[in-house]
Amino acid sequence: MRLPFLLPALLGLTLWAPGPASAQSAPLPRMGWHEQYQRLVYDLPGRAGWTIQRQPGEVRVRLSGAALPASTFTFEVPGDTVQAVVAPQTVTLTSLQGKALRLNVTQLAPAPGAAGRRLVLDLYPADTWTEYEPPQAGPCALGQGGQSVPYVPPAFATGQVGFYMAQLDPKTLAPIRVVSHQPDALFPLASTFKQLTLWAALRDVDAGRLNLNTRLAVTTSNRSIEFYRPGNRTLLDLATQMVVSSENTASDIVQLAVGPERLQAAARGFGTCATRVQVTTKAMWGAQAGLIPEVYGPDTLSWAQTLLTLPEAAQAEAAAQAVQASLRLSPERVQSDLEAYFRSPAYSPQLDVALHNRSTPREWASLVARLHLRGGLSAQSANLFRRLLAQSCCAPGA
Repeated sequence: MRLPFLLPALLGLTLWAPGPASAQSAPLPRMGWHEQYQRLVYDLPGRAGWTIQRQPGEVRVRLSGAALPASTFTFEVPGDTVQAVVAPQTVTLTSLQGKALRLNVTQLAPAPGAAGRRLVLDLYPADTWTEYEPPQAGPCALGQGGQSVPYVPPAFATGQVGFYMAQLDPKTLAPIRVVSHQPDALFPLASTFKQLTLWAALRDVDAGRLNLNTRLAVTTSNRSIEFYRPGNRTLLDLATQMVVSSENTASDIVQLAVGPERLQAAARGFGTCATRVQVTTKAMWGAQAGLIPEVYGPDTLSWAQTLLTLPEAAQAEAAAQAVQASLRLSPERVQSDLEAYFRSPAYSPQLDVALHNRSTPREWASLVARLHLRGGLSAQSANLFRRLLAQSCCAPGA
């Protein structure tokens, strides 16, 4: 699952709509305006790497493994005019009014019948960007302590950043040295919560509650959005695809087999305080699309933000109700309404943290350390846990 601020850029939008531009040299990328961002698309012969650098009024992409045709052109976006200067290994985008620019870069598979890949640059001008304001979690003992080391913000990051990295005592897991930035702010977990789901399923296999060879059916009820493998599938297959391909249907079925309330109890058992992991992907997106008003009311954002302030028991009850309600939703309806929501003026990044599984950088990093170093799995399950995570969709170089 992609991070929330990436979703509007990637969920089913038209790639080839023309956009206004004045060119001083050619060839130009394919361009189009998409409600909140300007998309620029280049065809590449193969996979490329990139880094993003930014400074006030400018963002620059540096490429490796690919070369672009040189060009210089300008285009209009709401409230601004942007100049693009393209060289073989760089793309520099400058606001001619000195306004903030934000950029997402990704690569997509080629169009049918074409070779290579598509380099996609989605530029968000200042007038269309909604800044995320991370709520602060209460104090939690997990991960506290250690000598503070100065944090240096990464040049490519935009928006709000939460960061926590620690050198741990190998015996006690107490922090020795810590680099952090907003370590106790709440952020959506996106697909990172799937590693806890995998651990919990393997713990249940060790206890005899689940079996890796047990077959579970993929149905309209338990299907989530995006791609999935149909049919009766083993728990091992579901767990593998949940991590290796980040398949959301597989994740939901495994989470339901473990039990969302038991998954939450497992997180609490590691010492977390603000971490919440009891909603399925179908439930979080169904709620975000406004399809679960019986739980979140007609004003989903207002009620979800109120829910953040309620006791844990009330949050757990709402999560359980949302999971049950989502089982009655058509997955096609969830995806279509979610895409419409992301393209609409109603979109708010604050809704992500209120409805999604969430944690703080300090809590989540500390929990993950315990999963690997004090997870309590059998040797066979611990081996499988590490092997699957090593093949995950987001491993370095993937």
